[in-house]
Amino acid sequence: MKKNRILLLTVVFLLNQFCVTAQSKITAIEAKLFYNENREQANQDTSVCGQFSQNIINNEDFILWNAVIGEGSSEAYTHQTIVIVSVASKSMSGKNQILKFTATAGKETLLQQQKTFSHTGNNSTCKILFLLDNTGCEKITIKTELLNTGKTVSTMSRNINFHCGE
Repeated sequence: MKKNRILLLTVVFLLNQFCVTAQSKITAIEAKLFYNENREQANQDTSVCGQFSQNIINNEDFILWNAVIGEGSSEAYTHQTIVIVSVASKSMSGKNQILKFTATAGKETLLQQQKTFSHTGNNSTCKILFLLDNTGCEKITIKTELLNTGKTVSTMSRNINFHCGE
């Protein structure tokens, strides 16, 4: 009887740990233009230095017209966009979680990556970064999928509505 009770408590504990960990979810996707002051050197993985714009996703006050030449609300010309995906968790996660990230412009895939991470604190938010090159004229669709122990636990998609023209 005592062994059954210990076994039952162990199973309940393990299920509780799995359920708490599985409560991780994607809570936000932000994107910011990167104004690279050393653009000529950026492709050589040397001195990359610059500034970020404010969040441009769902920001009706930020005009994304001809950002590649510094027009619209851009402070300078830009060809790079940093995307920040926030994942919140209600408990520590000793298990590796996987964030799948895909950014497309029309039929072209700009970036497809998977990043493995673990939360290190209770009620924490982890921010995962992705850098997109050659951006600024076409609408970009971002799709994210959070996997925990091989199962999808959260998804989120957003658009960045770049436009170019004369």
